[in-house]
Amino acid sequence: MASEQAESLRKAIENLINAKLRDLVRPGGVDRLVANRMTGVAAYEIRDAAKKLEKVIAEAFESTTEVTAGGGEGEYGFHN
Repeated sequence: MASEQAESLRKAIENLINAKLRDLVRPGGVDRLVANRMTGVAAYEIRDAAKKLEKVIAEAFESTTEVTAGGGEGEYGFHN
């Protein structure tokens, strides 16, 4: 399960980097990249990739929280 999450996270990060690189090599790409860093405004492809990355991160933390929050025993696995 952790390896699936790691792979999903890697793919989402790679997708965002690729989207930014594709936009960067187009005419005016450097100006758009600077504008994105300063204002948060970005091309659709970059916004979509960022949303997917945020979703993958949220899902990873959600499943991690479920694993660590459960248990039914006291803190550190001891009965209270």
